[in-house]
Amino acid sequence: MAPANLYPSQTLSGPETPFPPKVSSFQMIPAVIGLLYPCIDRHLGEPHKFKREWSSVMRCVAVFVGINHASAKVDFDNNIQLSLTLAALSIGLWWTFDRSRSGFGLGIGIAFLATLVTQLLVYNGVYQYTSPDFLYVRSWLPCIFFAGGITMGNIGRQLAMILLEVKVISRRVYQHQIVLSLNLEEYI
Repeated sequence: MAPANLYPSQTLSGPETPFPPKVSSFQMIPAVIGLLYPCIDRHLGEPHKFKREWSSVMRCVAVFVGINHASAKVDFDNNIQLSLTLAALSIGLWWTFDRSRSGFGLGIGIAFLATLVTQLLVYNGVYQYTSPDFLYVRSWLPCIFFAGGITMGNIGRQLAMILLEVKVISRRVYQHQIVLSLNLEEYI
């Protein structure tokens, strides 16, 4: 049995699409998730202010990579132990790096939708697992999707904060230019 291809052979590229060559729709999903978090925060009126620096984001990425690595390399007696351990680690990742209700809700929503899409892909024969144990997929998969959603959300929030700072700085520079031009007109 050949390993499953993680990316479909048909990718969105060429003159008819706005995407660079070899970018598939699956590769765009993390970017959309990252951009979704600051939009939901703004819509709910809950600005996220917990641990807003790049070092925290990089630690979150490192913890996510560790959780993902643990799901593949650590041997447990059964999948329930693995699933419960990964669930605790994923919630710990949320508590350590996010702590927002919107982040938790989006993480749960992303885990549910991504698991559902994975189940549909496996059911239709696009992908396959060597030993599925929960409705065609592995039982620990939602925990990985949850942790990944929280991680992408932290990256998106940090990028949104930088964009906001750039916007504020450019507005101040523009206002300063107007004041300078008005002052120069007085001397002419």
